[in-house]
Parts: sequence; structure tokens; C-alpha cells
Amino acid sequence: MKSLFFIHSLFLTFSIGSIFSDENQVDANRSAVIYNSSFEEGDGEEALGWEFTHSQPAVRTDSDFHTGSYSAYVNLINEGEKPSEAHIVKNIDGKLLGGLNYELSFFVKQKKKGTGGYIQQYFIEWFNEDKQIVEGTGFKQFNSTVGLWEEIIVPDIKIPESVRSVKLLFRFVTGATSEGGGEVFIDDINFRADDSPEALSTAINRKVDQAQFKIALELIDDFLNKYPTNPQNLNIKSLKARLIKFQDLEESND
Repeated sequence: MKSLFFIHSLFLTFSIGSIFSDENQVDANRSAVIYNSSFEEGDGEEALGWEFTHSQPAVRTDSDFHTGSYSAYVNLINEGEKPSEAHIVKNIDGKLLGGLNYELSFFVKQKKKGTGGYIQQYFIEWFNEDKQIVEGTGFKQFNSTVGLWEEIIVPDIKIPESVRSVKLLFRFVTGATSEGGGEVFIDDINFRADDSPEALSTAINRKVDQAQFKIALELIDDFLNKYPTNPQNLNIKSLKARLIKFQDLEESND
């Protein structure tokens, strides 16, 4: 009964639903969590922080790019009727916040039209603190334009609870035909959270409402670190103190 009363008092005494200030209008409210997203850092054909794998791996190149001086380049050529395949993989560990929506975006440019059943796909897979798979999207196909850089945006990606790392995989593959082939550049791969003050405050309220206080506290800390001068910080700090007090009470009851 004490626990229920305390939760109810949180709802009655605190709401951060609407937060508006000049800093809210900054367009950089989507925080990127990918290091070396444009393949600028690396050694020759290897890009720092990325894995290029499978039968015909991608390479880092300066022959074409969307921004900077480099991109990743895939050139699949079937040997006989054997399919060819390239994977570009990024593992992101420990930078994800539950309760926020994420957005995947990247730029692609086909050098020539793919043949022999050529397809392009992305795949997102989430892992918990024990590095066990929590959930995945499955392979999702995307198209691109020959001769032009085209941005692909995957919005409103919801992160499952208790996620601490994510794997992004881009797959380029041909069919089992002697005509199979595909040539493409990919650049500026970003995976961003909407951590604007409005989005964070909404997520905090939702997690408190769901009694998911550990995640709520993580979101509160993120808010206070990112927006130290926001006028609602006193209220947010008050909520943080109440949540910590409640957690201590729960532990003492156990």
C-alpha cells in the first residue's frame, strides 16, 4: 500500500509534459550514436569501427562520397552461378536510452543497375546487458538510384526495454545466376535518438507512469546533462530525488 500511495503522489505532484525554451528549438536534438559514420577514419580499405565481411567484402574508398572524402564501396561480381554477398556491420554498445524513438538514416548511390536478382537490405538487432539477442527487425529491403546520392530514412524505431547495444547490418547480395552483379556506394550512416527536451520529458513521464523507475532515472540524468539551463530542471531534480527515495523504500521492504 505504501508503494501504491507513493506512486500516486508522484503523479499528483509532478508533471514535466510541456517544456519550452530557446534551447528546445535547436535542430540538433537528434543525437547520433555512430562513431565514424562517414568512414573518414581508417587504414586503406579498412574503416575504423566497421566490419566489412562476407564473400566479396566492401572496401573504404575515396573514389566517390556523399560528404567528407571517403565512403564504403561494394562491387559484387558473380563467379559463374555462385551468389556474391557483402555485409557492412556496425556494433553500438552502451549508448542507447530506453523510452526514446530512434531514426536510422544513410545515403546510397548505385554506380550501375544491379543484375541477376541483386538486392540491398538493412537489419537491426538489439542486445541486453548479457549480450543476448532481445529483438530484431529482420532484413528490410531498400532501393537506390543509379548515379545519384539518395538518402534513406527509417523513422520511429522503438528500442525494446533493457537494451544496451545494437547491431546494424547492411546486406548486398546477388542471386544464383551468372549474370549477377551490383555496384554501390554507401555513406553518412547515422542512428539517432530524438532526445529533444520535449521527447525526453514525454519519455520520463511515460516511464514513471509505467513504474519503470530505473529507465526514468537514466532519462532524467540524460536530460540534466544535455540541458543544464532548462527552466524545468528544479522540477526534474525533485522528481529524481523522489524516485531514488522510492527505490530505497522498495529495497528496505525487500
